Amino acid sequence: MAFSPGKATTKNLFWAYLSFASTKLLNFVAVIIIARYVDPAEFGLMAICLAIMGYFEIISKFGLGAALISVKDRQEETANAVFFCALFTSGLMALLLWWGSGGIAGLFDSPELQPLLGTICLVLVIRAVSSVHISLLFRELSLRKKLVPDVAQGLAKGLISITLAMMGYGVWALVLGYVVGAVIGTVMLFWMRPWRPTALPDWPTVRYVMGYGSYLIGAETINSTPRLLDNLLVGKFLGPAALGIYAIAFRIPELAIKSFTSVAGTVLHPVMSKIQTHPEELATYYYQSLRYCALLMFGVGAAIAVLAEPTVHVLYTDKWYGMIAPMQFIAVAFAVSTLNMVPGGLLKALSRTDLMFRVALFNLPMFVLLLAAAIPFGITAVAAAQLVLAFVRFVPTYLATKRVMDVTAGKVFAALRPALICAGSATVSAFLVLQLHSGSELLRLLAGAAAFGATYLVALRILVPEAFSAGQRFILKRRRA
Repeated sequence: MAFSPGKATTKNLFWAYLSFASTKLLNFVAVIIIARYVDPAEFGLMAICLAIMGYFEIISKFGLGAALISVKDRQEETANAVFFCALFTSGLMALLLWWGSGGIAGLFDSPELQPLLGTICLVLVIRAVSSVHISLLFRELSLRKKLVPDVAQGLAKGLISITLAMMGYGVWALVLGYVVGAVIGTVMLFWMRPWRPTALPDWPTVRYVMGYGSYLIGAETINSTPRLLDNLLVGKFLGPAALGIYAIAFRIPELAIKSFTSVAGTVLHPVMSKIQTHPEELATYYYQSLRYCALLMFGVGAAIAVLAEPTVHVLYTDKWYGMIAPMQFIAVAFAVSTLNMVPGGLLKALSRTDLMFRVALFNLPMFVLLLAAAIPFGITAVAAAQLVLAFVRFVPTYLATKRVMDVTAGKVFAALRPALICAGSATVSAFLVLQLHSGSELLRLLAGAAAFGATYLVALRILVPEAFSAGQRFILKRRRA
């Protein structure tokens, strides 16, 4: 049977998003409960740990999984090389983080950080053990099997964290839940996609996987800076309590948007890799990916932004109300990041990670300047800087894409236009309903969401009838299954 990019994307995107979103949803529910027992400052300490871990994890992965996904032949030899290289790089990064934890704690004037970082660094090695297993699932487009490990990890993490938080363990409830969740997820990956190394890797294969990742690691490190460096600077200059509120403001946008863009990028990469030798088919698939990803994510981002106030009032206590404005900016910024996610999948599929690195390097100084200017004005200004950067990053990304494929600005805008109209009209509708409704916050939320959803679906039916019909068929098919 011939390979169908559209069917492969739809099927695997569904399962990948379901598994990823299930984990995020479990985490989100856990955070709502934990937030009643843990103070913003303790959430801030955990956010600092995760931001530092984010940089160390990118380096420890070294783009090795992407190399296994993209390789055309010698899969087993490449898998062996990825496994041993991942253990080496992750072990080294874990050791460096443990060794430097005291200095980091001193930098933030928070002695509590040293034991927290010394414990959480274990996750680097834990995840490295299953690096080949997860990469093979993506390479084989067998993402249905990823659901069980993700849900098991989310459940374990949430239950441990909630239990310990209710017992008064504070930030340690978050850290220990994070470590236990990583262990459970790794064990379940071994069960769902069995694999073990068959031989020590040969030097040429090691050179290939390390060379592939050398540019990718630089690009991913720099591209992650807007989400990691902001946490570190907010924690340093505005304090752990402000960082705790800022970090929780990311929860809903991460659940609804970032989870999709992260998953979509990992699905688009292997699909594009399979059709990389057919330029016309690849170009058609590229524009379609932009179109449908934007239709989904622009709508979700706009909905979160316009409904942020009643949502926070319903879900959280008043000590967290400062997250409302930052959450609005973050939601729109994540939605706009769709413009950079699809080109990123294309460049990885064509093994042009060097262009990704150059684009990231070009964007880095602009973000640092934006962030430095925003920090004195508080967390809302920092979130606004995220939105500005999301737009700024698109220009060099577009120019890099033109280097490998004949894309045009007109076709890109044509692909995005339906999403812009649908999201814009639905936002206006929901805003008017919220202004006119004077009931409880829950009723305002439900009324605003209903207005947004109805307007968006009507606009979608008019502008993109084929997408509306395809969505109906997909839902009906899943119900029958």
